[in-house]
Amino acid sequence: MIDYVVYSNSSYLDILEIQTEKMIGKGATLFIDKNDKDLSYIYSNYKNVIFYEESQTYAQRILTCVIQYENEYFLLIHDIDIVLHSNDKKLEDLLSYMKKTNLDRIDIKRTSLTSTNKIIDASFDDISKWIECSDVNDENKLYLVKQSNPSDYIYNVNPSFWKKSVLMEIMSTFSEKTYRTIENIDVQNYCTKFNIYRTFSNSYKKCGYYDCINDFVFLHITHGGKFLSLNENKVTSYGQSYVDVYENYVEIVNKYELNRSSKW
Repeated sequence: MIDYVVYSNSSYLDILEIQTEKMIGKGATLFIDKNDKDLSYIYSNYKNVIFYEESQTYAQRILTCVIQYENEYFLLIHDIDIVLHSNDKKLEDLLSYMKKTNLDRIDIKRTSLTSTNKIIDASFDDISKWIECSDVNDENKLYLVKQSNPSDYIYNVNPSFWKKSVLMEIMSTFSEKTYRTIENIDVQNYCTKFNIYRTFSNSYKKCGYYDCINDFVFLHITHGGKFLSLNENKVTSYGQSYVDVYENYVEIVNKYELNRSSKW
């Protein structure tokens, strides 16, 4: 069973509504600000709702909520990373391996290959067969790649499996950090001491701002406060293709009338 956790804020209900629809049936937990809005239609879709104070920094918000969260391992997702597909069996395997080998975090966005000192072949159904390998050349395999370079965002806010105690340590150490500064180099340097991996595969989905492994596909739906541009070229404002999730995005835009939004 995957413990999904969604971080959000009541000022972004247009985005949270989309993500909440994707969380139906997953028994997810919601982290959200204390507010006086009637959000029962949102909360009813979550197993648990944990509140933080609006006045808190981003790091303090995460810490406040994680302290109250009961499970030691969970999949933390921000509301803007809309989950389009998840192979929960594969995610459960990743989580089992994480527990077995005492990993601190697995970033499940597809990584760009950089220098690493360890690669794990994570393609087998039996995690006891997951072993260290020397290359990532197989088209059909999923790999875990060790992250040790602080210049390559060892810490980030991507969808990730976390060990609770480790995330709490990071957030308490850098409690002054905002959402915009939590990925600064001091945090990256600090996180080199943790056992952090990312996923990699040669077979993947082009999802715009990020590429995704086939087992976990998400759409980073906003950037700089604006919704992803819907255009016939199927690219972001930076030229990154989202051809593999174009139809999904069109459906979301039409259903939620995103073109009427101030974020459009």
